[in-house]
Amino acid sequence: MKKFLTIALPLVLPFLLYWLYLAIARRRASVAGGAPPPRWQEAPWIWIAAAGVALMAASIAVFGVTSGVEPGVRLQPPTLIDGEIVPGGPAEPVDE
Repeated sequence: MKKFLTIALPLVLPFLLYWLYLAIARRRASVAGGAPPPRWQEAPWIWIAAAGVALMAASIAVFGVTSGVEPGVRLQPPTLIDGEIVPGGPAEPVDE
């Protein structure tokens, strides 16, 4: 789920928003008459892709800064006890 939230969703979100904009613009153009609706082929692909990459980089940076353990916490590695793997995790803080 973390990979979806940090990589896939931010990368695809600008494309979905542009598609939604096109759908609304086409509906308005068909109802009101007037100017022809925008076409998908005329989309600013470079700007949409750049926005997706920027959102992805920002989400990775935010998750990287806000997740993890506090500095000074000792990490306990996974161990094998009586044939069962005991998962690792944070242990008690290091005394200084």
